[in-house]
Amino acid sequence: MSRFLRSLRAVLWAAIGLGGRRTDADQRVDSGSLPIILLLAFLLVLGLIGGLIFVVRLVAG
Repeated sequence: MSRFLRSLRAVLWAAIGLGGRRTDADQRVDSGSLPIILLLAFLLVLGLIGGLIFVVRLVAG
């Protein structure tokens, strides 16, 4: 699996809080690249905030 996909998997697992054992979580983070993980986490947060703003504007009219 590519480094990007390993990093994406680590970020998504951390976001939903299902990591299994601690050693598995550490292994996922160690196998990825820190800058890629940070970038993906930042984009995930921006996407969540953007989605919430979209829903609020949609409901508010």
